[in-house]
Amino acid sequence: MAARKLFVLILIVFVGAGVHVGLSRKVWENRQEVRRTTQTGYVFPSQFARILALGHKGLYADYLFLNTLTFFGERQMYRENLTKEDWDYLVAGLDTVTDLDPYFLDPYVLGASLLTWDIRRFDDANRLLEKGTRHRTWDWRLPYYLGFNHFYFLKDYNKGAEYLMEASRRPQSPSFLPTLAARLSYYGDQARTGILFLMALISQTKDERLRNSLLIRKQALEGAALIEERIERFRKERGRAPGDINELLKEGYIEQLPEEPYGGKWLILPTGRVFSTSKFVAPPKKK
Repeated sequence: MAARKLFVLILIVFVGAGVHVGLSRKVWENRQEVRRTTQTGYVFPSQFARILALGHKGLYADYLFLNTLTFFGERQMYRENLTKEDWDYLVAGLDTVTDLDPYFLDPYVLGASLLTWDIRRFDDANRLLEKGTRHRTWDWRLPYYLGFNHFYFLKDYNKGAEYLMEASRRPQSPSFLPTLAARLSYYGDQARTGILFLMALISQTKDERLRNSLLIRKQALEGAALIEERIERFRKERGRAPGDINELLKEGYIEQLPEEPYGGKWLILPTGRVFSTSKFVAPPKKK
C-alpha cells in the first residue's frame, strides 16, 4: 500500500514537471507576442497611493520601488527594448515612490542614470532630481547631478554652474566643486557671478591650499571679466567688436593686459568672448 502511494506520488511529480516544462516552452515561444499585446501596468497617483499605504508610506514606497526595479530588470534580462509606455510607467513609478518617501535616495539615482543616458528624457530626470534637491537638503549629489545634466546634455552652462554652486555649499561636498562651478560660470558668460561665488567661498575656507587655488581662479576670472567689459565698451562706441586683443591696447581701451595666472595667452573668440590658451588649467608640474 505504501509502495503504491509512493509510486503515485512520483508519477504526479514527473507529470507535473513535464507539464511545467511544456508550459514554460510555450510561454517562452509566445513571450514576444504577449509582450506586444499586454498593456504596461498602472501606477496609482500619489494621492491614492498615500491612502493605500495606510500610514506606512516608507514601507509602501520600498514595495513600489522594488516593483519598478523588477519591471526594468526583467526587460533588461531578456534584452527587450522598452516602449514609450514602458518608460512612462517607469517615470510614474519613480514619481510616486519619491512622493511617498521624498528622502529615498535610490529612486533619484536610478532616474538620473536611466532617463538621461538610456532614453534622453532630461526633463523627467531633472524634475525628479529637483524634488530630491528640495527635500534632501544635506545631500550634495543631487544638485551635482543636475549641474552635470545641464552642462553635459543640455549645454546650459549658466544653469549647470548654479547647480554646482549649490552642491558645493552642502556638507561634505568634494573640494573640487567650487573650482568646477566657477569654471563653468565663466564658459556660461557668467564671469562676474563666478567671482562673487568664489569670494564667498574664499572667506569661508580654512584649508590654505584650497584657498590659494580659489584665489588663483578668482584672479583669472577677474582678468577675463575686465577684458570683456572693455570689449563691450569698444563695441558700443565703434559699432563693431575689436579684431583682437592688440586693438584694445592700441586704441587705449585697456592700458595693459591683466596677468593670466595659469600662464596662458588672452584671445578674443569670434563670438566676442575672452578665451585663454590655458583653459584656466594649471600646467603639469615638471618632474
